[in-house]
Amino acid sequence: MEENSDQDKFSKLRRRAQVFLAARQSDSKAISPEDVTELIHELDTYQIELELQNEDLRKAQLELEKSRKKYIDHYDFAPVGYLTVSDKGLIIEANLTASELLAVDRGHLLMKPLSAFIVESDQDIYYKHRQHLLKSKKRQSCELRILQRNSPPLDVLMEGIAIPDDDGETAQLRICITDISKQKKIADTLRTSKEEWEKTFNSIPDIVTLQDTNMTIVRANKAAHDFLGCTYGELFGKYCYEVFCGLSEPCPGCPLLDTLKDAATHSKTIDYGKLGKTFLVSSSAISGDNGSPHYVVHIAKDITEQKKLEEERFQAHKLEAIGTLAGGIAHDFNNILTAIIGFTELAQTATKEGSKTAGYLAAVLQAGQRATGLVKQILTFSRKGAHNREALQPYLVVKEALRMLRASLPTTVQIRENIDSNSGTIVADPTKIHQVVVNLCTNALHAMTEETGTLEVSLQRTQLTAEEVLAHSGVAPGPFIELSVSDTGCGMDEQTRQHIFEPYFTTKAVDKGSGLGLAVVLGVVQDYGGIITVDSTPGKGSTFHVFFPAQGEEEDKAEVSQKKRGPLPTGTERIMIVDDESTIVTLYEAVLSSLGYTVTPKTSSLAALEELQKSPGSFDILITDQTMPGLSGVKLAEEVLKFNPEMPIILCTGFSSTLSEEQALKIGIKRFVQKPVNCKDLARIVRSVLDGD
Repeated sequence: MEENSDQDKFSKLRRRAQVFLAARQSDSKAISPEDVTELIHELDTYQIELELQNEDLRKAQLELEKSRKKYIDHYDFAPVGYLTVSDKGLIIEANLTASELLAVDRGHLLMKPLSAFIVESDQDIYYKHRQHLLKSKKRQSCELRILQRNSPPLDVLMEGIAIPDDDGETAQLRICITDISKQKKIADTLRTSKEEWEKTFNSIPDIVTLQDTNMTIVRANKAAHDFLGCTYGELFGKYCYEVFCGLSEPCPGCPLLDTLKDAATHSKTIDYGKLGKTFLVSSSAISGDNGSPHYVVHIAKDITEQKKLEEERFQAHKLEAIGTLAGGIAHDFNNILTAIIGFTELAQTATKEGSKTAGYLAAVLQAGQRATGLVKQILTFSRKGAHNREALQPYLVVKEALRMLRASLPTTVQIRENIDSNSGTIVADPTKIHQVVVNLCTNALHAMTEETGTLEVSLQRTQLTAEEVLAHSGVAPGPFIELSVSDTGCGMDEQTRQHIFEPYFTTKAVDKGSGLGLAVVLGVVQDYGGIITVDSTPGKGSTFHVFFPAQGEEEDKAEVSQKKRGPLPTGTERIMIVDDESTIVTLYEAVLSSLGYTVTPKTSSLAALEELQKSPGSFDILITDQTMPGLSGVKLAEEVLKFNPEMPIILCTGFSSTLSEEQALKIGIKRFVQKPVNCKDLARIVRSVLDGD
């Protein structure tokens, strides 16, 4: 419109000028000076307007050039690559960024197929992408890799849109290429981290759940799913107390409730009776921006076995403490018993046989011997006694065990005994046989409801055939001594009976046993080449049969004849006796002096050593106690053997936790004797050592 106005104005001025020139040529008087002035003014005005328009045009051209340059700069140096591609896939135009991404000079890109710059394995992705653009005429994108000169392929995001021509047909594709290699690396790192976290989370052996503030499980590891026997993800969205405890509300004392209150970490040991498990449960908060718990990490560690081990260790420490106490008692009590038994035996020799006094002394001696057995039982219980196999008649051990049990069993339990004193002899450790009897009877007691019923124990000799021992590997047919323990308790079904000898298997209450008793019995029986069987009916009680290999009848008779001793041996040798208990020294002096020996008593080991050093050849034998102040018996023996290696030494001890018979003999001591020792045994031991037997 403005351009047409200028043209009209120019045409009018041109016509007026022509009229002016024509009039001037024909009649100059026809044009007035005012007309000339007006025309000149209009021409000047028009000239000024033209100059202004030219200035505006120049400015517009400058702005246009700046805009064009800015566009070119934005286009060429954009952070993404821009390409114009023909419908045949040839590059028509490219910016500098595209040239850099494709690692080719822009001039060498034109009219080249874009596919030539794409990794071969991604060619199919590009082809499908280009086809979709041509058909759909909508903006679409894909991820692929483009080739890089002397560098690894580059991950890019390729976005494109079809540009139709005037006829509506697709003539060109506008393509944008974005470098996403860094994003891909970050994504790969995040994915790897997530996978590693998932592996770590699922490899934790403890039960771990992530719960929201409503105690709903948001996430759970593999251990949690395995523990509950469900597939992965099945726990999500459920309440923890619902799936773990079958409750409709939170478990009492659950530490998670405390964590929800104060956002602190809390732990607690919880026993799950239905599961038969003990867990150390702990919870920690994952706080939100306001500091309050957003999620809670809940960890349940199965410490069932650990608790069992702790209880066993506690029991072991308790037994060790009892053993230490028992050892101290045994030492003092054995000294007392030695005096009681020894002086009673001496009194018997001076008392008329058949008199009332002789009967009284026999009763005292019998009581002393029973007390000796009691001390041995205390040491056996505390596991401090020696475990040596010897030929023994088991009926004596069984009777002694039942006497001890009778004092500890409730009066509501009736004990029936059927013990054959002529059942024979076995080779075993008496403490082990005692342990078998006590464990079987204790097991029978626990099987009787309210500790009421009948406990029957029998011992007899029997003969097992090859067919009867066929199912028991390593057991030969022949004579056995059968120990049977029966109860009128609850009995067992077949499934329970198959597991009763397994360590820690028990159907008893927590405070009734550890599940080791029958496993120990089985171990002892098998160690001695024996057999153990059990007959049981639910509701009708159980009977355990234990078969120990017996010695032949000739061996039994030889054992019995061996116990028949002749007269006490005598001698004239010189003996030094050392014991800090004056009653023991007096007793031994009286016994050995009566047999013809010359006895020198000492109640101080240091004084005894001093005299022995002064007169090394004045004594033929040394009898010393082990536990003494100043110098122990073994130390005294070592010092004496330094200057008199041939000196026969007998070491007596009521109890020693630091010295065994093997260690004593290794030092050079000739005989290791456990107190109390009666007068007859003392006399035979002294004579045997002096004779070098």
